Amino acid sequence: MIIDFHTHLLPPSFDRRREEIAAKDLTFAALFADQRTKMANKDDLLAAMARDGVDFAVALGYGWTDQDVARESNDYLLKSASDSGGKIVAFCSVNPSWGAAALREVKRCLAAGAQGIGELHPSTQGTSLETDSGLTSIMELMAKTRLPVVIHGSEPLGHDYPGKGDSHPEQLLALATRFPSVNIVAAHWGGGLPFYAHMPEVREALANVYFDSAATPFLYDQSVFSTVANAVGPEHMLFGSDFPLLKPKRIAEMAIAELTPTAAVMFLGGTAQRLLSK
Repeated sequence: MIIDFHTHLLPPSFDRRREEIAAKDLTFAALFADQRTKMANKDDLLAAMARDGVDFAVALGYGWTDQDVARESNDYLLKSASDSGGKIVAFCSVNPSWGAAALREVKRCLAAGAQGIGELHPSTQGTSLETDSGLTSIMELMAKTRLPVVIHGSEPLGHDYPGKGDSHPEQLLALATRFPSVNIVAAHWGGGLPFYAHMPEVREALANVYFDSAATPFLYDQSVFSTVANAVGPEHMLFGSDFPLLKPKRIAEMAIAELTPTAAVMFLGGTAQRLLSK
């Protein structure tokens, strides 16, 4: 089974409304100011899944800063999941700084079929993963449900790119330490956090943390797959393409070239299957 744990869908109207939505939402403006930046809808994702042999895909929101934009996006993800016959799994996104409104939106989405929360973008959302009290009620709810929370991760070194932000390994580790019972998915290899798992105290803190491979070719060379498998184990690795930025097949081929057959099975879908109860 192959499960792409990191894809993005947006309502089709967002493409023609770029200026309007960018004026409302800081995250959208950071990611889609360039008119050439790709957007995808449900049909685009289903076509890519069929072409590349993906059985299920998690469709994430972005770390919205505007509540109306978030609700419109969340509703589209939920409908896409419903219309897909179960092939698309909806995660919904909120801004923890909304306080009670954020918790209400999370509960609304979970009741409507969402199977996780994310992607959160702490930098544009103004959220401190180390101290923000707005995260507490959301994370406590997710600890009870055992559903995953996807957090954008970024490297403290290296080149810049749209939406990179400053969700660095130190902040992600602090989040994992604050909420050890929550299944946290640190996107984009957690900005390099798994590299520190050779330190016993870090490895212990990452017991419920998973790392996805979204956008790998733009961040690391191919050896990152075997490096992370050696550091945290394939049971903490998730196949994520960051579609429509990349085709799922490209990430899968990189992983298969680096991982043992057993590790590849876990990475491509085994671990995700356990997290999503598929």
